[in-house]
Amino acid sequence: MRRIAHWMTLAVALGLVAGCGKGPSYQAQPAKPEAGRPAAATGAIYVLVPCGQVGPFSQIAKLFEKANPEVSLEWDQENIVTMTKKVLDGKAKPDAFLSMGDLEMNQLDKAGLLVDGTRRRIAENSLAIVVPAANPGGVTGLADFAKPSVTRIAIPNPEKNAVGLHTKEALEKLGIWLQVEKKVLQPEFAADSKDLAIAGKVEAAVAYYPCSVEVHIKDAPPTLPKSLKLVGHIPSNLYPEFWCEGAVVKGSKNPAAGKLLLDFLLTPEVQTIYHKWEFVREPAKSGPAQKS
Repeated sequence: MRRIAHWMTLAVALGLVAGCGKGPSYQAQPAKPEAGRPAAATGAIYVLVPCGQVGPFSQIAKLFEKANPEVSLEWDQENIVTMTKKVLDGKAKPDAFLSMGDLEMNQLDKAGLLVDGTRRRIAENSLAIVVPAANPGGVTGLADFAKPSVTRIAIPNPEKNAVGLHTKEALEKLGIWLQVEKKVLQPEFAADSKDLAIAGKVEAAVAYYPCSVEVHIKDAPPTLPKSLKLVGHIPSNLYPEFWCEGAVVKGSKNPAAGKLLLDFLLTPEVQTIYHKWEFVREPAKSGPAQKS
């Protein structure tokens, strides 16, 4: 059963659903789901899912429940910043926490809130530039952020969002961060960057690529948003590779079932779903998910 936060109703009505600490210790090789099933992997499992993954997870949840009828899946969808804060504040202890990037998971890892050995790289992610449909700033790439015609840019807060952190890194690598910094609006939530572009309050915005090319609505196929224009990817060589991640949170009620779900997310069938929803490093490119 899935509980839907009030704000999600408003987001769907608009046609959009969005949305350093201790370093991770990943294995170098791609993960393989463990054979067999943990003995305690039965009963209810509670999952926190970022709204940017609502589309694929709606499909994944059905596959998981079919493959594991002894496990009942309950999941909440919320903005990743809100989700992370809830866990940091001890207000939520999900059996599985899914993130949109590394920054959020690093925050939980640094706080000692993740069960050792459960952190997973579950899907590739990347950055894209979106503009209002008319593209008033004439933006064709990241370097255009420095053009006089671009007076406002929306980049999610880099201290709270992986998309903002890695966009800042990309601009620094291009050598134009100091030039564009005064133009930057830093909304708290990644989804707000797209909303600012839709409203014409910025000439350009940066979003997670999967969120920029489709509207994530439960049980709906990928759909291109009509009010935004996708300029393209930010070249992946300008920022460190990052993944959507998952982990079991300490103190959860059913960590064995949480680990079962995380392993399930690495199966080929599930990876195909993520790729369909454009969770990729670059268009037409993809790589293996990995396990800690």
